[in-house]
Amino acid sequence: MSAICRRERVIDFKKLFALVAALAVGIFLWDSKLVFPLKLLVVLIHEAGHALAAKAVGGEVLSITVNELQGGLCRFAFDPTFFNRVVTASAGYLGSALTGALLLFVTLRRASGRFVLGLMSLFLVVICVLWGRSLFTLVTGLGLAAALGLGARYLPAGASQAVALFLAAFTGLYALFDVRDDLWSASRRSGTDAQILADATGIPSIVWAVLWTVFAAVLLGAALYFGLGRKKGHKTLPLPDLPR
Repeated sequence: MSAICRRERVIDFKKLFALVAALAVGIFLWDSKLVFPLKLLVVLIHEAGHALAAKAVGGEVLSITVNELQGGLCRFAFDPTFFNRVVTASAGYLGSALTGALLLFVTLRRASGRFVLGLMSLFLVVICVLWGRSLFTLVTGLGLAAALGLGARYLPAGASQAVALFLAAFTGLYALFDVRDDLWSASRRSGTDAQILADATGIPSIVWAVLWTVFAAVLLGAALYFGLGRKKGHKTLPLPDLPR
């Protein structure tokens, strides 16, 4: 009797339940002042995406600012070629989606959320020190960094995991909602990154809205699939002997 080995993939339902709870809290408290600082966090991530893309194409980042209306602006100088304009304009929404997906994956795969909280704290410090140019931006970014750093240092393992999972879920939600609010409304698409791309490429802004929405959803879906799944191990399946 011959045999083959197959790896089974099962869902970690404890993590799935925790994720659903975090998503529910984020959705139901979406318009609450309690999550206002977290929305500013994701705006910073969005603008950081533009800044990193500008650096990647050889440009110079001048400043990143956020305001109390949850608006953000990244100012940079670069060679405005077709490729550079497409990359830098796309990097805000796609950077937010990618960050949300990575946070979800890492948080779901690790036993403790301290690493995620510490990484987010360090990221905010670097962004603010390098490019923060307004008092509101610095107070917001460094204040959030301090809170995340304290959480990484002092929260118990279970609590840090729950906080990191909530932040990851919230970032992922905001990435999708940000695309929806800014791009699917014709009145709000004017002046957005999608309109910048439409002007550069001749492709209507609604097309960019569709592409970015699909890309963000795929990224977050992949993060959930690979983050929640775990390998159960080898399962031996018998095979009948072949006739000789």
